[in-house]
Amino acid sequence: MYNKMSFGENLINLRRQKGWSQDDLANNLNISRQAISKWETDISKPDVDNLERISKIFSVTIDNLLDNDLPNDKAVALDVKKKEKKEKTITIVKLMIIAVIILYAISVIYKFASLLVIVNGVQKYANLNNYHYVITTYDENGLVEKEECWFKDGVSKTVNTTGDGKNVTYIDFKNDEGTMTSSEQVSKIDINEYKLAHKNYECGGQLIDTLPRQIKEKSIFAILVNSISTKAKISTYIDGITIKIPNKYIVLDEKTLLPVMVYSLNDKKLLIYGVELNQVENVEF
Repeated sequence: MYNKMSFGENLINLRRQKGWSQDDLANNLNISRQAISKWETDISKPDVDNLERISKIFSVTIDNLLDNDLPNDKAVALDVKKKEKKEKTITIVKLMIIAVIILYAISVIYKFASLLVIVNGVQKYANLNNYHYVITTYDENGLVEKEECWFKDGVSKTVNTTGDGKNVTYIDFKNDEGTMTSSEQVSKIDINEYKLAHKNYECGGQLIDTLPRQIKEKSIFAILVNSISTKAKISTYIDGITIKIPNKYIVLDEKTLLPVMVYSLNDKKLLIYGVELNQVENVEF
């Protein structure tokens, strides 16, 4: 079947039968895509040299090109359209995959950077050689526990107050001795067992040990692994920084980066922390 078509329509038909874009044809002819566009819209026609090259590329005569006497195979044209549609769909899917990868990468980088800032801020507490802190913990029923600790040059005193009473733990790492006072009874502590159970306390690490594990990792690798594996989400609010990990929310004070609230989704338990921290100059134990 033969249809009379313009030169531009012939060129479009031939190009599509090969599955070429205007850029593909332009590259084969070593000309600009704009020139192809003008030919296909019949704004202009190619010169003799380009006509010969076009006829060779598509295996048709110049007379047929100019006499508008080319076969128009509708089936071929339909296949070309289907192919173009398929290629567009594949391109869209590829772009969507790339977008998802980019968004995921941005999310990981953001989480890593946020956790790194938090951890670097918290690490200063791990290196304190003398301090006094008070951590008061509340739940929906009121006071749960109050822990007050003094640490100075390898000597610590910790007072834990709960509804059951008060315990006072005194540890002297320099002289390898320790005692615990409970209900007015004083008992000695096996200092070697205590050191095994509290390896970093000798260097003043008791405060850092009370913090949630998610904010006291010591290596960049551990931070990155933790941020990915726990699917942590970091949010900054006016009143603090929230870290959401599976089944738990941790809210940090924005300035001190110390925890002020922990909420467990598993048992619907809310703990409120009141943290006071200051340096110790002279302490009498």
